[in-house]
Amino acid sequence: MLSNKEIRALSREQLKGHWLKFVLINLVMMILVGGCSYIASSKQIMSLTFVQLLLQLIIGLGIYKLLLEIAKGKGFSFSNFWQPGRVYLRYLLAAILLTLLVFVINLILMAILFAISFSMFIGGASSVMAGISSESILPFLASAGGGLLVLLFIEFIVMFAINIYITYSYIMLDLIVLANHDDIGAIDSLGASRKLMKGYKWRFFKLMLSFIGWAILCIFTLGIGLLWLSTYINMSIVNFYLELLKEREELAKELNLVEPVEAYSGYTGDYQTQESETVEVKAIEEVKVEEPVKTEDPTQDSE
Repeated sequence: MLSNKEIRALSREQLKGHWLKFVLINLVMMILVGGCSYIASSKQIMSLTFVQLLLQLIIGLGIYKLLLEIAKGKGFSFSNFWQPGRVYLRYLLAAILLTLLVFVINLILMAILFAISFSMFIGGASSVMAGISSESILPFLASAGGGLLVLLFIEFIVMFAINIYITYSYIMLDLIVLANHDDIGAIDSLGASRKLMKGYKWRFFKLMLSFIGWAILCIFTLGIGLLWLSTYINMSIVNFYLELLKEREELAKELNLVEPVEAYSGYTGDYQTQESETVEVKAIEEVKVEEPVKTEDPTQDSE
């Protein structure tokens, strides 16, 4: 499997000549989604919120499909942007299920953390109340306030880590749904992403973390740089997915995902060149072995 550095380099190479196309697509999505959001909030038209989500779904899947075709070496064709209706429905159902899952998990986490915080606060208060005095109340309130802030910070870190874990477990959902296999439903797509990312979430986290420098630079461009950065990140996710299919070929076949051989037909990275050179050398050696050995006729020498 390629390193994260090689994946980023490969993504930049594949996007040569295509940057402007995706910048325009991202700009259109930003205008449409932003316009729907503005009208929905100012005019109190809540139905536009649903339209906004649908636009994000359709355009988001379209962008991933275009990038996936480029990564496969099939080039850019805007006809690949539109997907069959069943793909959108399958993704919408999977996204709803994932949202419900995240909501339930966060609800349970908040209940557990609140119970821990409340019990710690009550325990500290009861210990002070046992020897209550005007001198002990103020120190208790001060220490309780500081302790509560520390506890809230720890709870925030725990919930953030768990949500990152869940998000990265199902990060490949879009690409799996785009495979357009009718025998892989919404629930199966979620399960396939979770199994595929098992053991690779930390590596993917480091890949995403490597873009933080570019994200900071985008702040100085008033967010305009995000039109390029989002494409760069999405292309890296696509290549990570294809690398994952190659790395976990047996699992990919078991889950009936995209065939790794097809996915790598268009790669132009250094490793492909090395492999092709090796194949050519082997082919030359085979030809040499198969060449018939020329023997001289002894009668000709005697003449």
